[in-house]
Amino acid sequence: MRRAPWCALLCCVAAPVVAQERAVTFEEPQPVTVTGFAVGGADYARLARSNTLTAGKVGVSLFKPVGDVYLFAQLTTALDGGEASTEIDNLLVSWTPQRANRWTVAFGRFDAPIGFERDDEPLNLIASHSFNFTYARPSKLTGVQVHYTASPRFEVWAAGVNGWDVAQDNNRGKTALARAQWIAIPWVTLGVTGVYGPERDSTDAHQRSLVSGDLTVDRGRVILGAEVNVGKEQGPSGNPTWRGGAVTGFLRVTRDLGLSARYDQLEDPDGLLTGTPQILRSVTLGPMWYSSSAREGIFSDIEHTRFHLPQIQVRAGLRFDWSSQPFFPDATGALQGSDTKGVVELVYVF
Repeated sequence: MRRAPWCALLCCVAAPVVAQERAVTFEEPQPVTVTGFAVGGADYARLARSNTLTAGKVGVSLFKPVGDVYLFAQLTTALDGGEASTEIDNLLVSWTPQRANRWTVAFGRFDAPIGFERDDEPLNLIASHSFNFTYARPSKLTGVQVHYTASPRFEVWAAGVNGWDVAQDNNRGKTALARAQWIAIPWVTLGVTGVYGPERDSTDAHQRSLVSGDLTVDRGRVILGAEVNVGKEQGPSGNPTWRGGAVTGFLRVTRDLGLSARYDQLEDPDGLLTGTPQILRSVTLGPMWYSSSAREGIFSDIEHTRFHLPQIQVRAGLRFDWSSQPFFPDATGALQGSDTKGVVELVYVF
Protein backbone atom coordinates (compact mmCIF):
# COMPACT_ATOMS: atom_id res chain seq x y z
CA MET A 1 0.00 0.00 0.00
CA ARG A 2 2.89 2.35 0.60
CA ARG A 3 3.77 2.10 -3.11
CA ALA A 4 0.43 3.50 -4.28
CA PRO A 5 1.37 7.23 -4.01
CA TRP A 6 4.60 6.63 -5.96
CA CYS A 7 2.71 4.75 -8.68
CA ALA A 8 0.24 7.59 -8.92
CA LEU A 9 3.07 10.13 -9.19
CA LEU A 10 4.76 8.12 -11.93
CA CYS A 11 1.51 7.89 -13.85
CA CYS A 12 1.02 11.65 -13.57
CA VAL A 13 4.53 12.29 -14.93
CA ALA A 14 4.42 9.61 -17.62
CA ALA A 15 1.00 10.47 -19.02
CA PRO A 16 1.90 13.97 -20.29
CA VAL A 17 5.20 12.64 -21.65
CA VAL A 18 3.47 9.97 -23.71
CA ALA A 19 0.75 12.36 -24.86
CA GLN A 20 3.19 15.10 -25.94
CA GLU A 21 5.84 12.67 -27.29
CA ARG A 22 8.79 14.77 -26.15
CA ALA A 23 11.62 14.33 -23.69
CA VAL A 24 11.38 15.82 -20.25
CA THR A 25 14.43 17.68 -18.96
CA PHE A 26 15.04 19.25 -15.61
CA GLU A 27 17.96 21.41 -16.82
CA GLU A 28 17.52 25.11 -16.19
CA PRO A 29 17.78 27.38 -19.26
CA GLN A 30 21.01 29.36 -19.43
CA PRO A 31 20.49 32.88 -18.11
CA VAL A 32 21.28 36.14 -19.83
CA THR A 33 24.71 37.41 -18.78
CA VAL A 34 24.94 41.17 -18.23
CA THR A 35 28.34 42.89 -18.29
CA GLY A 36 29.56 46.37 -19.09
CA PHE A 37 31.77 49.28 -18.21
CA ALA A 38 31.71 52.94 -17.19
CA VAL A 39 34.22 55.66 -18.02
CA GLY A 40 34.78 59.03 -16.39
CA GLY A 41 37.69 61.41 -16.25
CA ALA A 42 39.27 64.79 -16.60
CA ASP A 43 40.65 66.32 -19.83
CA TYR A 44 43.04 69.21 -20.50
CA ALA A 45 43.62 70.73 -23.95
CA ARG A 46 46.36 73.33 -24.40
CA LEU A 47 45.12 74.89 -27.65
CA ALA A 48 41.46 74.99 -26.67
CA ARG A 49 42.43 76.34 -23.23
CA SER A 50 39.93 74.02 -21.58
CA ASN A 51 39.84 71.56 -18.71
CA THR A 52 36.75 69.43 -18.26
CA LEU A 53 35.46 66.79 -15.85
CA THR A 54 33.33 64.18 -17.60
CA ALA A 55 31.14 61.21 -16.80
CA GLY A 56 31.62 60.25 -20.37
CA LYS A 57 30.51 56.73 -21.28
CA VAL A 58 28.48 53.73 -20.13
CA GLY A 59 28.30 50.45 -22.05
CA VAL A 60 25.95 47.60 -21.14
CA SER A 61 26.24 44.24 -22.90
CA LEU A 62 23.94 41.20 -22.95
CA PHE A 63 25.04 37.66 -23.76
CA LYS A 64 22.55 34.82 -24.26
CA PRO A 65 23.49 31.31 -25.50
CA VAL A 66 20.75 29.13 -26.99
CA GLY A 67 22.13 25.79 -28.14
CA ASP A 68 24.44 26.33 -31.11
CA VAL A 69 23.51 30.02 -31.29
CA TYR A 70 24.36 32.97 -29.10
CA LEU A 71 23.21 36.58 -29.04
CA PHE A 72 25.53 39.40 -28.02
CA ALA A 73 24.28 42.99 -27.82
CA GLN A 74 25.83 46.17 -26.45
CA LEU A 75 24.19 49.55 -25.92
CA THR A 76 26.56 52.46 -25.35
CA THR A 77 25.65 55.89 -24.02
CA ALA A 78 28.35 58.53 -24.51
CA LEU A 79 28.76 62.28 -24.28
CA ASP A 80 29.56 64.01 -27.57
CA GLY A 81 29.81 67.78 -27.64
CA GLY A 82 28.14 68.03 -24.23
CA GLU A 83 25.10 65.97 -25.26
CA ALA A 84 24.45 62.32 -24.50
CA SER A 85 23.52 59.84 -27.23
CA THR A 86 22.78 56.11 -27.12
CA GLU A 87 23.54 53.71 -29.93
CA ILE A 88 23.66 50.00 -30.65
CA ASP A 89 27.41 49.55 -30.48
CA ASN A 90 27.34 45.80 -31.10
CA LEU A 91 24.55 43.42 -32.05
CA LEU A 92 25.65 39.97 -33.11
CA VAL A 93 23.83 36.67 -33.71
CA SER A 94 26.41 33.89 -34.01
CA TRP A 95 25.95 30.23 -35.00
CA THR A 96 28.52 27.44 -34.55
CA PRO A 97 27.18 24.08 -35.81
CA GLN A 98 27.83 21.14 -33.49
CA ARG A 99 28.93 18.90 -36.34
CA ALA A 100 31.18 21.55 -37.89
CA ASN A 101 32.37 23.44 -34.85
CA ARG A 102 35.38 24.93 -36.60
CA TRP A 103 32.98 27.17 -38.52
CA THR A 104 31.10 30.17 -37.16
CA VAL A 105 28.62 32.30 -39.06
CA ALA A 106 27.61 35.63 -37.53
CA PHE A 107 25.39 38.52 -38.55
CA GLY A 108 25.02 42.00 -37.11
CA ARG A 109 27.20 44.92 -36.03
CA PHE A 110 30.63 44.08 -34.68
CA ASP A 111 34.16 45.37 -34.09
CA ALA A 112 36.23 45.20 -37.26
CA PRO A 113 38.83 42.40 -36.89
CA ILE A 114 41.64 44.78 -37.82
CA GLY A 115 44.65 46.07 -35.93
CA PHE A 116 45.46 46.17 -32.23
CA GLU A 117 43.24 49.01 -30.94
CA ARG A 118 39.56 48.57 -30.14
CA ASP A 119 36.68 51.00 -29.78
CA ASP A 120 35.85 50.41 -26.11
CA GLU A 121 38.15 51.88 -23.47
CA PRO A 122 38.57 48.73 -21.31
CA LEU A 123 40.00 46.84 -24.31
CA ASN A 124 42.89 49.29 -24.79
CA LEU A 125 46.07 49.91 -22.82
CA ILE A 126 46.18 53.68 -23.27
CA ALA A 127 43.73 56.52 -22.68
CA SER A 128 43.21 57.83 -26.24
CA HIS A 129 42.86 56.51 -29.78
CA SER A 130 45.56 56.88 -32.40
CA PHE A 131 45.21 58.77 -35.71
CA ASN A 132 45.39 55.39 -37.44
CA PHE A 133 42.37 54.10 -35.52
CA THR A 134 40.41 57.30 -36.16
CA TYR A 135 41.17 57.76 -39.86
CA ALA A 136 43.13 54.97 -41.55
CA ARG A 137 40.83 51.95 -41.17
CA PRO A 138 37.29 51.03 -40.09
CA SER A 139 36.50 50.27 -36.46
CA LYS A 140 32.88 49.05 -36.76
CA LEU A 141 31.24 46.93 -39.47
CA THR A 142 27.64 45.85 -40.12
CA GLY A 143 26.94 42.72 -42.14
CA VAL A 144 27.71 39.01 -42.19
CA GLN A 145 31.00 37.28 -41.37
CA VAL A 146 32.29 33.72 -41.53
CA HIS A 147 35.08 32.51 -39.25
CA TYR A 148 37.03 29.27 -39.71
CA THR A 149 39.49 27.85 -37.16
CA ALA A 150 41.85 25.79 -39.27
CA SER A 151 44.01 24.85 -36.26
CA PRO A 152 44.70 26.16 -32.74
CA ARG A 153 47.25 28.52 -34.34
CA PHE A 154 45.62 29.58 -37.60
CA GLU A 155 42.25 31.28 -38.25
CA VAL A 156 40.61 33.01 -41.21
CA TRP A 157 37.68 35.42 -41.59
CA ALA A 158 35.58 36.55 -44.54
CA ALA A 159 32.88 39.23 -44.37
CA GLY A 160 30.47 41.18 -46.53
CA VAL A 161 29.46 44.48 -44.90
CA ASN A 162 27.80 47.82 -45.58
CA GLY A 163 31.00 49.85 -45.42
CA TRP A 164 33.38 51.67 -43.12
CA ASP A 165 31.71 52.57 -39.80
CA VAL A 166 28.20 52.87 -41.27
CA ALA A 167 25.15 51.15 -39.77
CA GLN A 168 23.05 51.72 -42.91
CA ASP A 169 24.71 51.46 -46.30
CA ASN A 170 25.43 54.83 -47.92
CA ASN A 171 25.46 53.36 -51.44
CA ARG A 172 24.30 50.24 -53.34
CA GLY A 173 27.62 48.42 -53.16
CA LYS A 174 29.01 46.21 -50.45
CA THR A 175 32.47 46.04 -48.88
CA ALA A 176 34.40 42.75 -48.68
CA LEU A 177 36.87 41.84 -45.94
CA ALA A 178 39.27 38.91 -45.62
CA ARG A 179 41.63 38.21 -42.71
CA ALA A 180 44.18 35.57 -41.79
CA GLN A 181 45.62 35.27 -38.28
CA TRP A 182 48.57 33.12 -37.21
CA ILE A 183 49.97 32.44 -33.74
CA ALA A 184 53.60 32.01 -34.80
CA ILE A 185 54.74 31.04 -31.30
CA PRO A 186 52.64 31.05 -28.09
CA TRP A 187 53.42 34.70 -27.35
CA VAL A 188 53.38 36.20 -30.88
CA THR A 189 50.23 36.76 -32.99
CA LEU A 190 50.35 38.01 -36.58
CA GLY A 191 47.37 39.16 -38.63
CA VAL A 192 46.82 40.43 -42.18
CA THR A 193 43.53 41.96 -43.33
CA GLY A 194 42.35 43.16 -46.72
CA VAL A 195 39.29 45.39 -47.28
CA TYR A 196 37.79 46.42 -50.64
CA GLY A 197 34.62 48.28 -51.61
CA PRO A 198 32.92 51.62 -52.34
CA GLU A 199 32.81 54.02 -49.39
CA ARG A 200 31.50 57.33 -50.78
CA ASP A 201 27.90 58.48 -50.39
CA SER A 202 25.42 57.68 -53.19
CA THR A 203 27.93 56.14 -55.60
CA ASP A 204 29.40 52.70 -56.21
CA ALA A 205 32.44 54.17 -57.94
CA HIS A 206 35.72 55.15 -56.26
CA GLN A 207 36.49 51.69 -54.89
CA ARG A 208 38.63 51.88 -51.77
CA SER A 209 41.19 49.23 -50.87
CA LEU A 210 43.10 48.70 -47.63
CA VAL A 211 45.79 46.27 -46.54
CA SER A 212 46.38 46.18 -42.79
CA GLY A 213 48.90 44.15 -40.81
CA ASP A 214 49.05 43.76 -37.04
CA LEU A 215 51.43 42.20 -34.53
CA THR A 216 50.89 41.40 -30.86
CA VAL A 217 53.70 40.28 -28.55
CA ASP A 218 52.88 39.20 -24.99
CA ARG A 219 55.86 38.42 -22.76
CA GLY A 220 54.03 38.68 -19.43
CA ARG A 221 55.43 41.90 -18.01
CA VAL A 222 55.79 43.44 -21.49
CA ILE A 223 53.04 43.74 -24.13
CA LEU A 224 53.67 45.19 -27.59
CA GLY A 225 50.94 45.88 -30.13
CA ALA A 226 51.58 47.29 -33.61
CA GLU A 227 49.61 47.86 -36.79
CA VAL A 228 50.38 49.14 -40.30
CA ASN A 229 47.75 50.45 -42.74
CA VAL A 230 48.21 51.10 -46.48
CA GLY A 231 45.30 52.14 -48.69
CA LYS A 232 44.13 53.90 -51.81
CA GLU A 233 40.93 54.94 -53.50
CA GLN A 234 40.11 55.04 -57.21
CA GLY A 235 39.38 58.57 -58.38
CA PRO A 236 38.53 60.34 -61.64
CA SER A 237 41.73 62.38 -61.56
CA GLY A 238 44.17 60.07 -59.81
CA ASN A 239 44.21 57.51 -57.03
CA PRO A 240 44.63 59.15 -53.61
CA THR A 241 46.61 57.05 -51.14
CA TRP A 242 47.46 56.93 -47.46
CA ARG A 243 49.71 54.93 -45.15
CA GLY A 244 50.31 54.85 -41.44
CA GLY A 245 51.24 52.84 -38.41
CA ALA A 246 51.04 52.81 -34.63
CA VAL A 247 53.06 51.01 -31.94
CA THR A 248 51.76 50.61 -28.38
CA GLY A 249 53.85 49.30 -25.50
CA PHE A 250 52.89 48.34 -21.95
CA LEU A 251 55.23 47.51 -19.07
CA ARG A 252 53.91 45.90 -15.89
CA VAL A 253 56.02 47.58 -13.18
CA THR A 254 54.33 46.06 -10.13
CA ARG A 255 51.23 43.95 -9.50
CA ASP A 256 49.04 47.07 -9.55
CA LEU A 257 51.01 49.55 -11.68
CA GLY A 258 51.95 49.72 -15.34
CA LEU A 259 53.34 52.19 -17.86
CA SER A 260 51.96 52.67 -21.39
CA ALA A 261 53.39 54.49 -24.41
CA ARG A 262 52.42 54.83 -28.07
CA TYR A 263 53.90 56.33 -31.23
CA ASP A 264 51.51 57.01 -34.09
CA GLN A 265 52.03 58.32 -37.63
CA LEU A 266 49.58 58.81 -40.50
CA GLU A 267 50.57 60.08 -43.94
CA ASP A 268 47.61 61.47 -45.91
CA PRO A 269 49.31 63.22 -48.87
CA ASP A 270 46.07 63.76 -50.80
CA GLY A 271 43.88 64.74 -47.83
CA LEU A 272 41.44 61.91 -48.54
CA LEU A 273 40.99 60.83 -44.92
CA THR A 274 41.55 64.02 -42.93
CA GLY A 275 40.57 66.70 -45.45
CA THR A 276 44.08 68.21 -45.37
CA PRO A 277 47.18 66.94 -47.23
CA GLN A 278 49.45 66.33 -44.26
CA ILE A 279 51.48 64.00 -42.08
CA LEU A 280 50.11 63.51 -38.57
CA ARG A 281 52.26 62.29 -35.68
CA SER A 282 51.58 61.74 -32.00
CA VAL A 283 53.35 60.47 -28.90
CA THR A 284 51.28 59.41 -25.89
CA LEU A 285 52.55 58.10 -22.56
CA GLY A 286 51.36 57.66 -19.02
CA PRO A 287 50.89 55.33 -16.03
CA MET A 288 48.04 52.94 -15.25
CA TRP A 289 46.99 51.89 -11.76
CA TYR A 290 44.64 48.92 -11.54
CA SER A 291 42.98 46.75 -8.92
CA SER A 292 41.02 43.48 -8.79
CA SER A 293 40.09 41.45 -11.87
CA ALA A 294 37.00 41.71 -14.01
CA ARG A 295 34.82 38.63 -14.21
CA GLU A 296 34.77 36.52 -17.35
CA GLY A 297 32.84 37.90 -20.30
CA ILE A 298 33.32 40.10 -23.33
CA PHE A 299 35.33 42.53 -21.20
CA SER A 300 37.83 40.04 -19.81
CA ASP A 301 41.16 40.23 -21.70
CA ILE A 302 43.14 42.47 -24.02
CA GLU A 303 42.81 40.68 -27.35
CA HIS A 304 45.65 38.28 -28.27
CA THR A 305 47.20 38.68 -24.80
CA ARG A 306 46.95 37.09 -21.36
CA PHE A 307 46.43 40.48 -19.69
CA HIS A 308 43.22 40.04 -17.70
CA LEU A 309 41.27 43.29 -17.51
CA PRO A 310 41.17 44.90 -14.07
CA GLN A 311 37.80 45.74 -12.60
CA ILE A 312 39.02 49.21 -11.65
CA GLN A 313 41.72 51.12 -13.47
CA VAL A 314 42.91 54.70 -13.33
CA ARG A 315 45.14 55.77 -16.18
CA ALA A 316 46.71 59.08 -17.05
CA GLY A 317 48.03 60.12 -20.43
CA LEU A 318 49.98 63.04 -21.83
CA ARG A 319 49.63 63.35 -25.61
CA PHE A 320 51.71 65.43 -28.01
CA ASP A 321 50.33 65.93 -31.55
CA TRP A 322 52.05 67.39 -34.61
CA SER A 323 51.05 67.97 -38.20
CA SER A 324 52.99 69.07 -41.28
CA GLN A 325 50.13 71.53 -41.93
CA PRO A 326 47.97 73.64 -39.59
CA PHE A 327 45.27 71.21 -38.47
CA PHE A 328 44.46 71.55 -34.75
CA PRO A 329 41.97 74.33 -33.83
CA ASP A 330 42.78 76.65 -30.94
CA ALA A 331 40.36 78.57 -28.70
CA THR A 332 39.72 81.16 -31.45
CA GLY A 333 39.13 78.59 -34.19
CA ALA A 334 42.47 79.23 -35.90
CA LEU A 335 44.42 76.15 -36.99
CA GLN A 336 47.81 75.31 -35.48
CA GLY A 337 50.51 72.77 -36.31
CA SER A 338 50.78 71.14 -32.87
CA ASP A 339 48.78 70.49 -29.74
CA THR A 340 49.20 69.00 -26.27
CA LYS A 341 46.49 67.19 -24.33
CA GLY A 342 46.27 65.51 -20.97
CA VAL A 343 43.73 63.06 -19.61
CA VAL A 344 43.06 61.17 -16.40
CA GLU A 345 40.58 58.35 -16.97
CA LEU A 346 38.69 56.09 -14.57
CA VAL A 347 37.41 52.82 -16.07
CA TYR A 348 35.16 50.46 -14.11
CA VAL A 349 34.19 47.05 -15.51
CA PHE A 350 31.16 45.25 -14.13
